[in-house]
Amino acid sequence: MKQYIVFILIALFCFSCKSSAQIKSRDLKAFQMTKQEYTQFKNFLLSKNLQVKDTVFIKYDFDKETCWNGLDSEGKKYINIIVKQFQEHVSNFNSLYPTAVAYNFRQPGKNFNKLKLWDETIIVDDTELLKKLIFKNKATCGTSAIILGDGSYLLYEYDPHFELLSLHHNYDGKKF
Repeated sequence: MKQYIVFILIALFCFSCKSSAQIKSRDLKAFQMTKQEYTQFKNFLLSKNLQVKDTVFIKYDFDKETCWNGLDSEGKKYINIIVKQFQEHVSNFNSLYPTAVAYNFRQPGKNFNKLKLWDETIIVDDTELLKKLIFKNKATCGTSAIILGDGSYLLYEYDPHFELLSLHHNYDGKKF
């Protein structure tokens, strides 16, 4: 019950925050994993040598995606600058919030643009467990999620920049 209340408070906080993306409550979809599914989720992260914290943020990109194809004509140096900026976005979030962690995943496959293929920090959902449990519907430019310790989660579809991380940059508590 306590975790459910925390989830509601986070959802309300998300709805009232201003971010550069102006995420609105209607843009977020709420779901609940079963205990068995949440255990599978945690075990999957642990099998990848990843941390499981109170709150897990995940950006998920799908195979055969065209969101960033316009950048493929750019040079390697330019694309690598954008990759580095995205990596810093995730790293800065992880440094600021000790009770939360953010990861960048993608569906297996080779039909990705250079921006996604060249980012070595993107973790491949090799068994497609995350796709099966959380990211069931393919969305252009990917989907991000906030997953709480009770298995409840919010999805934000069509999220090319992992904007869910930006919702909390003005949050002083450093804890979710």
